[in-house]
Amino acid sequence: MVVMLVRHAERQTSGADPALTVAGKRRASLLATMFAGAGVTSIFTSAARRTKETAAPLASVLGLTPRQTDDSTAVARGQILSGGACVLVVGHSNTVPEFIEALGGPAGITIDDHEFDHMFVLTVKPPPAASLLRFRYVNV
Repeated sequence: MVVMLVRHAERQTSGADPALTVAGKRRASLLATMFAGAGVTSIFTSAARRTKETAAPLASVLGLTPRQTDDSTAVARGQILSGGACVLVVGHSNTVPEFIEALGGPAGITIDDHEFDHMFVLTVKPPPAASLLRFRYVNV
């Protein structure tokens, strides 16, 4: 199983549940282009508007309805593992590292508050054999 994890794209700086900025919408479109042919079988987001808006372009291209992860990392782990062969998780600077660790990847990953360009590809295998690739992608 492959789990691709990204933090939501650039968001507005005000409001209780901020939307994406123009740059964030471009990044969400870029993700859709990048992952359109990756074989994504499920998309997971948090309840936050910014994660849903980040996932929306890819979901539209693939005809998928994103599913909301539970607030509990343990429950979310089970949800993600039931998502099929290739899953995209759109989370937050704190939840993406938690999901990676919960799925058997390394601990101690950090994403700074101003970083929106990290992309992780985790190959989930029986513990402790998970492997993680970490990329950065440029939003033009």
